[in-house]
Order: sequence, then C-alpha cells, then structure tokens
Amino acid sequence: MSKTGKEKIFCANCANCKLVVDNRGDHKRLRVRCTAGKWRKQQGGEKIYKYFTVSRREREYCEAYLPMGDPEEFIRDLKHSLPGQDEQYDPESFEVF
Repeated sequence: MSKTGKEKIFCANCANCKLVVDNRGDHKRLRVRCTAGKWRKQQGGEKIYKYFTVSRREREYCEAYLPMGDPEEFIRDLKHSLPGQDEQYDPESFEVF
C-alpha cells in the first residue's frame, strides 16, 4: 500500500495505530488511537475506536502512514484474531503486555 491514494490504507497496519486501555467506569476496555492525530471528531477532539473494529478503519490517503508489513496478510490475520464484540476486563486482573 502506498500514500498515493490508489490503494486502501488500513490504519491497523500503521505504526501510529496504538492499543490503549480505556479506564472509564468499573471495567477496562481495549481501544485504539492514532498517535499521529489523524482520527478527529467534528468538534476537534481525538477519536478513539473500539479494539474489535480496528480492522475496518481505512483511509484513501494519509501522510502519516507508516506501514508495518504486508497489509493483506496482516489484515487477514487480524480479522481472525480480533474478538467479535467489545470485551470488558476486570481492573484487578487486567494486564497489558
């Protein structure tokens, strides 16, 4: 995939796509964010997405795109390994590796 806009750019295959923990409420949830600041709400605030939806995030062009490998193989493997829905984690037993 290139930055030319001729092919889809999958955000999950970019080095700027990072896994973060959302601590709101009494459970923790996994989320993803763009460390390059490319995911913005209409009001200008940062947009974070649910972890299980990360394989759907794509753009036609991104000047901050830093590919981490073959996008087709990566996205295929990612779709098979992601949970099917949003999962909650108990804060007492939650670990991030």
